[in-house]
Amino acid sequence: MKILIAITLLGITAWALSAKAQDMQRPPPPPPNPIVKALDANSDGVISADEIANAATALKTLDTNGDGQLTQDELRPPCPMAPPSTNGVSNAGN
Repeated sequence: MKILIAITLLGITAWALSAKAQDMQRPPPPPPNPIVKALDANSDGVISADEIANAATALKTLDTNGDGQLTQDELRPPCPMAPPSTNGVSNAGN
């Protein structure tokens, strides 16, 4: 009886570890769109009329270099697999 319990526990443990390993192999979900994130001030998934009215102010928060323009580097979400930048400049176009 003890052997049967031990085998059952080993089987359950192996199954649980296998399921965990499969979860770890899945790619991470894509990062949120920075424009939608900036516009959706209350993070409810809906851009309301008030949020549309404040769109200019919200979009200015994406202008990381303060030049008054939004470039692809500022609009593109960071790649979750990319190493962190050390100098504040994105390597996305390189």
